[in-house]
Amino acid sequence: MWHKLKVYNEVLDDYVEIKTPIERIVSLDPATTETIFLLALGDKVIATDAFSYRPEEARKKPKIGSYTHVNLDFLRDNKPDIIFTTMGAQKFLTKKLIDEGFTVYPVPVPTSVSKILDNVLLVSLVLGVHDKGRELYSILLSEINKYRRNVDKRVKVYIEFDLGGPITAGFPSHVSDAVYIVGGINIFDDNPNAYFTPSDDEVIRRNPDVVIYEPKRLTDYEKERFLLKLKERGLEALSKKVVFTKGDFLAHQGPSFITEGLSFLYSVLTKIHYRQ
Repeated sequence: MWHKLKVYNEVLDDYVEIKTPIERIVSLDPATTETIFLLALGDKVIATDAFSYRPEEARKKPKIGSYTHVNLDFLRDNKPDIIFTTMGAQKFLTKKLIDEGFTVYPVPVPTSVSKILDNVLLVSLVLGVHDKGRELYSILLSEINKYRRNVDKRVKVYIEFDLGGPITAGFPSHVSDAVYIVGGINIFDDNPNAYFTPSDDEVIRRNPDVVIYEPKRLTDYEKERFLLKLKERGLEALSKKVVFTKGDFLAHQGPSFITEGLSFLYSVLTKIHYRQ
């Protein structure tokens, strides 16, 4: 027996009507894909975007698109009950899918670590697994509290992502919030933009205690390339302060950012605290 469920969506400022029970899910958002699998609904996922590889089981699902495009023929042929997207780069793709007549639920981009938790509850609500959502939420909240640190002097952190050029995070981002949780302060925490291209002169002026660089994928070549780029940009003085992530790590906005990303940041900042 099929039923209709109406769930409010703050991005659309409207209710999304969903046919339940949901049997065929498409997720075009890596964070949501991870959440679905952690809610034990991975068997209902019929396809994902190319960047959904968390957890490992998600790699096996058909890849039908990216942040900006999708295989419409696959969607027309397979008729998913729900398509999860996100906003930002997927704003126009979301509108296109809705115009095509698909049931689409865009998930908000997290502006803090707590918003990652909120999205877990939101996805569990849409998929009708409220108890599992509460349980996962509780587990993740415990992880956050494990790494929460109040300090008199905060470590000044500069984080740079390789997104086709240097990009850093400002105040309304899960990354900047996470740095604060573990006892640091993002040197650009006063910037109102979630992500932006920083001024090299401003990076020097703000004098970070540590530089965390996240490449697309970490290799020895990538390490050498970044250190050379710092020299070319007049930031050679920061070279000895650099810590590398494994790539596509801190930028991830799903549950594993809490279980792995916070732990990484806590470890890095703990070493700096001991030096000070």
